[in-house]
Amino acid sequence: MRTLRLAGVAAVGLLVLGACGSQQGAALFVGDERVPESTIDGYVTTIADFRAEQGEDLSVFNYSDDRKQIVTYVLYSELGQAVGLDPVSSAGADELESVAVEAEQYFQALVAEAEPRALTEDEMARVVEAAQTDANVAGYGQADLELLAGFTDDLASYVEEYDISVNPRYGEFDLSPLPSVFPVEVPQR
Repeated sequence: MRTLRLAGVAAVGLLVLGACGSQQGAALFVGDERVPESTIDGYVTTIADFRAEQGEDLSVFNYSDDRKQIVTYVLYSELGQAVGLDPVSSAGADELESVAVEAEQYFQALVAEAEPRALTEDEMARVVEAAQTDANVAGYGQADLELLAGFTDDLASYVEEYDISVNPRYGEFDLSPLPSVFPVEVPQR
């Protein structure tokens, strides 16, 4: 009986520790900025409402893909602000469009600031492998790949420096524009 009670206490302790680590209700973190799940869910609802207005069958959509895309937009928006990039103007856009425009412009600014670097042998092997099944990868020149290598190095540094993390609800999350070659995994919290 005592063993059963100890097992119960241990289980409760593990649940408490697990809840502390994931910070319920948070979708992602960038530095001190905590973005609530309700923000992401609101954007997904906006997408669903738009699709419904267009007369689309909502049952055929995979909303987890929409959530991941929204998390990517919000993450790049928050990262651009944290890094100190100039604010983005998205006059006339609704809230979701504003986040998407901001994310794209911050993404482009971060790429422009990246220093190209030579690819490692392992990265070259992954490029060759990826190019066999991905026409986009096959179309990249050496300069493009070197810029992406430098950019993803920067992203990995930002993930660490700004303590970027996402809620496990969104599954494994990679911030790289070319994850099969230059992975930049975002930790879960």
